[in-house]
Formats: sequence, C-alpha cells, structure tokens
Amino acid sequence: MSSIGRIVRRNHSAVFWCTRHYPKVKREAVYTLYALVKHFDDLSSSNLSQKDKKDILTAWQREISNIYDKKVPDTDIGRKIYKNCMRFKVARESLQNILDGFSMDCPNPIQRPSLKEFEKYCQGVAEIPSFLILKVIAEFDEETTLALSKAIGKAVEITNILKNVKEDMLNSHIYIPGEYLSQANIPSTLSPKEVLTHPNLYVARQKLANIARSSFAEAYRLLEENNNKNSKPIVYMLNLYNRYFELMDNRGWEIISPKPELKFNDRFMLIIKSLLFHGN
Repeated sequence: MSSIGRIVRRNHSAVFWCTRHYPKVKREAVYTLYALVKHFDDLSSSNLSQKDKKDILTAWQREISNIYDKKVPDTDIGRKIYKNCMRFKVARESLQNILDGFSMDCPNPIQRPSLKEFEKYCQGVAEIPSFLILKVIAEFDEETTLALSKAIGKAVEITNILKNVKEDMLNSHIYIPGEYLSQANIPSTLSPKEVLTHPNLYVARQKLANIARSSFAEAYRLLEENNNKNSKPIVYMLNLYNRYFELMDNRGWEIISPKPELKFNDRFMLIIKSLLFHGN
C-alpha cells in the first residue's frame, strides 16, 4: 500500500474502502487529493506559529508553480500530485482555489465569515476537492460533475462544521456566517468561547442546517438522475454524512455535544443501502 493510501486508511477509512475496487491509477489520484486536503486541514488546526503557517502556505504557492511550470516539486505530496493527478487534467486554477480556501482559515482562524466569504471557503475546501474526485472516479458529464460537487461539498462541509462546533470554537474558529449569528442576536464582540455558550447559538446553527438539508436533497436528486456503476462509493459517502446530519437534526440544534457517532452496524447498513441504490 502506498504512503498516501495509509494516510487515507488511517484518517478516513470510508474513503479508503469505498475506492478499493477502482483501478490503481484512479485510487492513487483520489488518495493524493485527499492527502492534500488533509495536509491543509491539519495545518489550520496545528499548534505551529502564525509565521510558520504563513511560510508553509507561501511554499505551497511556489509548489503549485513547480507542478504546472514543469519544475521538480519540493514536497512529497507535490510530487504525487504531478505523478498521480495530472493525467486527469487537474486545472491549475483548481489547486489555487483550494489553497486560497484553506488560507482563509490559516494562519489566522476564520471567525464569523460573511455569507460571501463562507461561499468562497466552502468552494475551496470542499466543493473543488469533491469536483476533482468526482472527475477522477465517476465519469459524469461536466455539468453534472459541477452541480454534484457543489451540492455534496456544501452538504459535507456544513455537516462537519455543525458536528465539530464545540472543538472548533474552543480553538478560536467560528465557521458560522456572521449574518446568521447577527440574526440570532449574538453580538459580534463575543469571543468564540462566549459564542459557544450563548443561548441563541442553536438559531444560527439551524440556519446553517437548512443549507445542508437542501444540499443533501439536491445531491440525491442528481445521483438518482445520473446513477452509474461508479456512483456507489459516492452514494455511501453521502449517506454517511447525511446520517450524521440526521442524528443532530433529530436531537435538536441546541445540543452541541457529544458529537454524533456511528457504530459498525450503522455503517454496514449504510453500505447495504448504497449498494441497493438505483437511479432513474
């Protein structure tokens, strides 16, 4: 197993097992894209100094140039991107947008982004990675791939934000848009820890949940209309995050902990559900 394969298996076994039946070139491309996103995500939440984080992001700007200007990449992930992903025509703009998205949360943690900024953030950290992965494995037409990646990316990212709200705010990240916090009468002067304990936080979380709910519905609609033999892992991933969302939605958005957990039997049933999924 490749080093990036081990990264995926250790950190997101669902991604690993859902792609095991794909040809090696597709698996390696998906693992590489996941490792890149995981690298940026870990950097954002790390204890490195702001200067070190900024230096790493600046180095990645050079690395993107190395990859596309046919120079030798400096990093292991950069070399794997060049080796595993370029055959799938990954656009330079896509990697740049991913870097720009994560740079919104690093070196300084994002706090109360505007709705416009939130859209840009979701696009960079979730929608574009979803687009690239779908492009590698699903073989939908371009229009469907774009629409599906937008719906899946937003649904999954918002579910993660809602699921991890406590630990994120304790680490100074406030991903909920400022407009939603204002509509919940949560003052902009409050610290992340004060926002976390505000009695109206559930109102802002509900507003964010409404976007996730409509995004899940759109993603399922698109998959039903465009189902093919390569859709099963995508359906499983969507089912997985939708189940997390349902658990939070059913218990109420005023409850922030513990985070919802799925047992082995729950995951197994989701796999069966995905295998039985049929589109039009």
